This record gives sequence, C-alpha cells and structure tokens, in this order.
Amino acid sequence: MDTATTLDVGHPAGEPENTPLRAPGSWPLDTPGGRFHAEWDDQAPVTREGQLIFFFQFLQAGGRWQEFLRDCPLRYIGNRGSGADHIMGTVLLSVLSGHWRYAHINGVRGDGINPGLLGLRGTVSEDAVRLAMYRIEETAGLDWLSSQILGSISPALGLPWILDIDVTVKPLYGRQQGAGIGYNPQKPGRPSHVYHSYFVANLRISLGVEVRPGNEHSAAKGLPGLWQTLEKLPRHQWPTFSRGDCGYGNEGIMLEHERRGLPYLFKMRHTAKVKDLVTRMMRQGALWQDCGDGWQALETTIRLSGWSLERRVILVRESPARAPVREAGKPVRGKDRQKLLPHAQGAGWDAQATPWSGKIAVLVTSLDPAAFPTLVMPKHYRDRADAENCFDELKNQWGWGGYTSRKLAPSRLMANLIALFYNWWNPYLRFYDEGHHREAIRSRPMLMAGVGRQVQIGGQRTVKVSVLHEKGDLIAQAVMRISKELHQIRVITERWSVDQRWTLLLTRLLRRWLGGKWLPGLPEEAALLLSG
Repeated sequence: MDTATTLDVGHPAGEPENTPLRAPGSWPLDTPGGRFHAEWDDQAPVTREGQLIFFFQFLQAGGRWQEFLRDCPLRYIGNRGSGADHIMGTVLLSVLSGHWRYAHINGVRGDGINPGLLGLRGTVSEDAVRLAMYRIEETAGLDWLSSQILGSISPALGLPWILDIDVTVKPLYGRQQGAGIGYNPQKPGRPSHVYHSYFVANLRISLGVEVRPGNEHSAAKGLPGLWQTLEKLPRHQWPTFSRGDCGYGNEGIMLEHERRGLPYLFKMRHTAKVKDLVTRMMRQGALWQDCGDGWQALETTIRLSGWSLERRVILVRESPARAPVREAGKPVRGKDRQKLLPHAQGAGWDAQATPWSGKIAVLVTSLDPAAFPTLVMPKHYRDRADAENCFDELKNQWGWGGYTSRKLAPSRLMANLIALFYNWWNPYLRFYDEGHHREAIRSRPMLMAGVGRQVQIGGQRTVKVSVLHEKGDLIAQAVMRISKELHQIRVITERWSVDQRWTLLLTRLLRRWLGGKWLPGLPEEAALLLSG
C-alpha cells in the first residue's frame, strides 16, 4: 500500500502580495456638519503652492532659470546622479516655502506640479541636497553665485545708488566648522557664524554675503568680500557712497575707502576724544541747523590721535522740544521718553543756561559738502536702518538662520543661494505693489498659497488653482493681469538675449525708482511694451 508523503515547505503559499495601504473607493464618516464620504486620490497631481506657476512664468520671461543652471559648477558622472537642475530646483522650492532646515526639504517631496513647471521629473531628498553642497567646489561655487546675484540687479546699477554694509550673527548649536565665540548680544557665549552682507539701499536687494567664523565679527573682516564684489562691476556701476554703523567708523576702513575712491558715511563710537568734541561744541553754543523730522545737525572737522588726516564730522541730535528728560544718574525708560523738556516749551533754548540731556550721534563722512550739505546727512544715515529689516527677513523668513552643515563651505553656498532667490522674489512683488516692500510673511500667503490641480486633455496641460486667501478675488484679478503682461513680454522678446529681457523687466518693475528713465541696452521695440 502506497503511503502519501507530505513535504514541509517553508512558505507554502508563497510571499504575500503587497496590499494597498489605501483601499479604493469611498467610505462614510460623520462630522459636526453632517455625513460625508472620504476617498483617497493618489493619481491626480496637486500642490499647496498653486500660484508658483506665475512666478515661474516670470523667471522664464527673464531667462533667469536657464541662465542660473547654465554655468552651475555642480557636475555628476554617470547616470545615477540627481542632476544639478533637480538639486537646485528642490532648493528653490524649499526656500520659497519658508524652510530653514535641510530636514524641511522633505515637505516638498510630495509636490506633484511645481517640479514639472521647472522642467524636472521630481524633487530629491534632503540628503541629496546636503551632499550636493559638499560636492560643489567652494571657490567656483561662490564665484558662480556672485555673478548670478550681481546679474539680477546690475542693469539698474548704472544710476546713483547707495550701498549698505552690515553684519549679523547666526547662533549655532552643534560642532560646525567655524563655530566661534564672538559678539553675540542675544545669546552671550553661544558659538556662532557671522554674515557680512551688502545691500542696495531702499530696494532690499542683496549683493552677496560672506559667512565667517563667529569670532570674526569685526567690520574689517567683511571688507575683502566687499571689494571682491565691487570689483566685478564696472566703475560707473559703483555706489554713490557706502554707509555703515559705528563698527565701520575706524581709520583702517575709512582709509581703504579713500584709497579706492569710494565715499562713505559711517557712525563713530563715543570714544574719549569724540566725547570731548561733543562737550566742546555744546559749551561753545554753536548754532544747530534744523534738518526736519525733529532732528538737528551741526558740522565740524576733527582729527583723532589715530587718524592720518582731518575728516568731516556731523553731530546729530533730536530737537530739544522732542528730546526726553534725563535725570541725573537715571536712564530714560518707558513713559519718561514722552516728557518734554520744560525749557523747550518756550520760543528758544539756551545751550549755555541749560545742559543737553538727550543723545548725540556723531557721523563721519568723505562726501562733498556741496553735493551733500549738512541738512541731508541725518536722513541719509537714518535710512540705513532699513538694512536691519533685510536681516530680519532673510534670517527669519528666508532661511539664513538655518541650512547649517558641519563644513563652512556648504553654509556659505546656501547663504548666497538664498540671497539669489530673495533677489528674484522681491522684483516679482513689484508687479503688484510698486511703492512698498512686502515681506515674505505677507507676500507668500497672497502670491504662493493656493491649491493647484493639474489635468491633461489631449496635449493640453491645465493647472487649476483655487486661492484660499480672504482677498482671493482681488488676487486672482491682479495675477491674471500680470500673467497676460508677462506673456506679451515673452512673445515680443523671444529673440532677445537674456540680458536684454531681464533689463526690460527691471525697467518695468523699478519704474517708480527710476523716475521714468529707461535702463540702457534695450532694443527699439522695447517702446512697444513700456509705453503700453
């Protein structure tokens, strides 16, 4: 009698089939608003930043994206690399989304529309971006980014402009290269990097940033980067003058400006010699000139013991009627700042009879007194405060406070990449508001946010955008008008060079600042666009 033999098999049924995590079909669910049906849809390309399609139209009209990728020093060998376009496209989407850490890049991985609008197959991971920053040779990468940053504004630098130079601190919380302990008023003793930055005043356009160790916070450490930046520009595009705070008002920096023929306006520290000058001028009862807006100025000359020559100095103070009362030995705080000096209620104020109790700022400059008289100097220096707004926006809204690596070179590359994308976004905003600067915290919800869904019928791809903003109707009308204008520019300038197309866009966007002037280098047919 035959006996059946049974074989023991490790996996009698084979490997289990992969079951979908999201079952097809819909299912009911009850909410406070009643019963609804939910259903997963993984096939339709969607995005949370549906309005970015219009910003990418702006980049295409100016040729900036292709120009940006053309000279990119990031190279991959073989067919397994991500490609420079995918790396930089992922960084652009991440920065525009307000990210400030490499880990945040994963937030754009599920975007099904915007990568395709940049000509990409998709986005890459945070590790691919971080390794790509290590892969770029530092000198070549910084030179490439510097040329791109200057190219984004250089057509407009032929007109008079002012250069703001300043430095800010970025605290660190790891073992990064260059993490030094230096000047850090917010977190004393915390290692940091310092960002020496250069801006086009009143336009909030960055000309570059130099990232240095935290113990190199002195203004002189940022001068080499400044001169390298300016030397890439022809002399007629140099600023009318540069200005900075009291960190720049020292002999070495002023001598370097004078040797290169660049005028300056700096604030001076209240050293013993400067205090003696202020005391002497107050005792002499010199005549202060009213500069408007509640400020007064007094001009003189001084040569400190460490200076090589005598320089023009301007003392600036608040008008006596607006200055706070300062009691002996007590600082002015809170509501005390609103009090008026009793002697200021009358018609005049006697400097000999009553001591001055407010603050006096001392400015030093090499500007020509005929072109820049004493009356305009206080306003010129007070306008420098706008550079602090640039720092606040770039650090807290654009990612300068993050994207930190163990090596210093990737941090330098990312800081300049962010500055470049910041320069692209700010001119785009001037399509919608020529007279004011809108920071990213307000402009992104208006001009980026919106559910976008892509559909394709035949050969036509359509992105349907739903704006969720409170003023969605007004935003949609403005975007449609600007989009049609960009389309017209693109059609007429199709055979123009990238420089000519970008110059035309800057002429259109900065027309309020230019006072109706045309930037040089435009073809004759530009009149058809600018006159319309």
